[in-house]
Amino acid sequence: MLGNIALALTFTASLAGMVLYALAARGRTEYLVAARRMTQLALLGMFVACATLLYHIFSYHFEYNYVYEHASRKLSKFLLFSTFYASQEGSFMLWGLWTAIIAVFLLEYARRQRYEAQVMAIYLSVLVFISLMLLTKSPFETIYAAHPGEAVKGFIPPDGKGLNPSLENLWIVIHPPMLFLGFSLLAVPFAFALAGLLRRDYQGWVVTSIPWTLGAAMVLGFGIMLGGFWAYETLGWGGFWGWDPVENASLLPWLVTVAAVHTMLTQRRTGGLIKTNIGMTLLAYALVLYGSFMTRSGVLGEASVHSFADPGNLAFTLLVCAMGLFILVPLAIFLWRWREMSGFGQNYQILSRETSLSLASAVLGASALVVFIGTSAPLLKKKVDPDFYTNLHIPLIVVLLVINGLSLLLKWRQSNGNEVLKKSITALVATGVITLGIIWMGVRDLRFIAIIAAAFFALSVNIQVGWKVLRGHWNLAFDRNAPTKQDYLRRVGTALGITLAIGLVTLLVSSAGDYNLFGGLILQGWPYFTILFAALLVVFVLAGYPAITVDTKFLGAYVAHIGIAVFVLGVVASAGYTDREIIRLPIKKPVVAFGGKYTLTFRGVENAPNEHTYWLVDIADKHGYVGTAKPLTFWTDFNQHSQPILNPGIVKFASRDLYFTLNSAESEGGTPRDTLGKMQEVSQFGDSLRIKFLSFEFPQSERTKMMAQQPFRVKADIVANGDTLTLGVTRNPATEEASEEDVIVPGTSYHVQLDQLMPDMKDPSKSRVVLRVFDDKNPPPPPTEVITVEAFMKPYINLVWAGILTLVVGFGFSTLRRRREAIVAIERAERAYEKLLAEKHGMSPDSPAVPGAIRDSRPQLKIKRQV
Repeated sequence: MLGNIALALTFTASLAGMVLYALAARGRTEYLVAARRMTQLALLGMFVACATLLYHIFSYHFEYNYVYEHASRKLSKFLLFSTFYASQEGSFMLWGLWTAIIAVFLLEYARRQRYEAQVMAIYLSVLVFISLMLLTKSPFETIYAAHPGEAVKGFIPPDGKGLNPSLENLWIVIHPPMLFLGFSLLAVPFAFALAGLLRRDYQGWVVTSIPWTLGAAMVLGFGIMLGGFWAYETLGWGGFWGWDPVENASLLPWLVTVAAVHTMLTQRRTGGLIKTNIGMTLLAYALVLYGSFMTRSGVLGEASVHSFADPGNLAFTLLVCAMGLFILVPLAIFLWRWREMSGFGQNYQILSRETSLSLASAVLGASALVVFIGTSAPLLKKKVDPDFYTNLHIPLIVVLLVINGLSLLLKWRQSNGNEVLKKSITALVATGVITLGIIWMGVRDLRFIAIIAAAFFALSVNIQVGWKVLRGHWNLAFDRNAPTKQDYLRRVGTALGITLAIGLVTLLVSSAGDYNLFGGLILQGWPYFTILFAALLVVFVLAGYPAITVDTKFLGAYVAHIGIAVFVLGVVASAGYTDREIIRLPIKKPVVAFGGKYTLTFRGVENAPNEHTYWLVDIADKHGYVGTAKPLTFWTDFNQHSQPILNPGIVKFASRDLYFTLNSAESEGGTPRDTLGKMQEVSQFGDSLRIKFLSFEFPQSERTKMMAQQPFRVKADIVANGDTLTLGVTRNPATEEASEEDVIVPGTSYHVQLDQLMPDMKDPSKSRVVLRVFDDKNPPPPPTEVITVEAFMKPYINLVWAGILTLVVGFGFSTLRRRREAIVAIERAERAYEKLLAEKHGMSPDSPAVPGAIRDSRPQLKIKRQV
């Protein structure tokens, strides 16, 4: 009851806030205060609704259908928390919560930008849509309402169905909050772009929305990376991106957003690309909604392994209407203003930074188009192969990496070709050496050679230019006498920075050879890493050594571009040069693998809670034991579909991962088994024993016991060397134990046992038996447990994760820099506005702050924004 009331409050308050802000945008500024209160009230409603749902989950209130469908008493508290957003309704709650939180921060930011009324009216429309969806498909519906006629009112299930086993992973717990935070952040530049269109402010909105766009790209990129890491650690197919339509749904807006960042920076500098920026910003959020429709409408039910189920007719209709509204209305306004924006076009020189940034955006747009076509194919009852994406992206990646490096060597407006060539000599020489080196190492695939060369060119240019920038913006602090808290923090940062630098060097050195120097120091040598950091910290703090401070505001682009290059190198190395083997491992018998680099030994199994089983594979190299891989298996009947779950076992090294997935487990040796059809004969022991299956007995009384999960007995008659023998076996279905009766063939030392009877009650002639036959004088060898694993050696996979993290850090630096610039622009605009207001009301330009009543009339005035 409380949860639904809170959701109704959110819907009502956000709708009222949207209407009041719309009126304020029309000049009724007296509604601004009420609109702000409505925004805060909407956030309060979402907080109460989310808190109520969490309370129901942690209190095991299984009378609520959402809690029953996704929570369970068996889940840890950590995983129990993730059930909050495990399905349709909960994920909308999370999306709504982030949107409401951001609305409160955006309110103040937009107010200072004099964009409050327009931006908040548009932004709150998103919250109206989300809360309306929640009212339509509420997580507070009871099981009696959700399953009328099936659940008796008053009955509370003792336990819930639990979380999808494939989602029981740390990264998937963090992944959805990051994605939905990114989606909510993307609504901000969407609102600014649309508000800019409405106000005919085609330049000012860019400065204000760049920090939000960068922040959204950073958070969304991090969320996508977490999803890839989850797939790598959980799904067991050896990769991190399968081009699944649900995965692509989050990649699409990210690609368009990153493309928009480049053209927005161009507009900020040159004033051009207005239509491009508004169009891409609107498109990015349209793709958020399109992705939501694809993953939540049920249209991908057969094309994706993890899309949501069909939400029902009403929710489906709302999704379609919302998508149409948020796409068609902005498109209509965009086209209506098209002619007005045409006068701002500029002609860019070919050798200029703005041209290179525009080309980079075009390549990213082409990538988004490829992903869009592949993702939308299931709507036409088709599904494209992953090769469709891979083959089309190879030339795009090469072009993008070349532009990545080249853009930093170009100046704004116009560059001299000879100067660009001179600046790029170092990078070209380094790229040539590296390219010849990889060819000498045996790489012959022209596609890989082109990608690696382009990546090293981009990497070389970014490191070269980034170092020049860094060299001009670092400082040494020598104050040893009266250090402040900030000095100590700087010294901690310096110690950490030097430790990281040494760690990266050992990582690179380890990667170049066939060994781990200090275990890679960072990845596996964390004890060494900790000792080194502590030692440096003691030296810097106690001895007063200087601390290094670095102004990072200029590093964003370089760090992000380095991340892209490193990521591509990791993808090429790990995807193109993965060594894959299918290996049979008899227990405790070492097996040489991967061309003799490693020796694998299946040590046995380790049972874990919830009937999970770890299969222990010890790994040794020429220096000895290096680690144990633990592929995990367990059975689940989640959603009443009994299926095995196979999680891989991964042993990480600095330069590679060893990745194991269990394919099968069986016994080898032991007593041989023969399967015989009725009246079928088989020879054993060099034709000295001939056995024929005659008939069987499986009376109704024994079948009844079997159905009741009680021990039951079956019999089979055979002919062995002319003698008719009766064999019997007693089975216990509850414990799966069997007790075979041992029968000796007369006049021989041969033993025969009935291992299994497979009767066909409709056609007894098709029945079969499984017999165990052995010679008492030559007993069979004891059974040996054997597992078959699919093993991958994935070189440089860590570059994939390091590249993405570097990219995210680069976006973080850029976000902070552009935020500072936006604040400066705000302060300039504030001063200009105060002056304008003072002049309008006959006050001195040097008078103190303008009274609040006058200031609130600001949406009615326009001033020229200083960019």
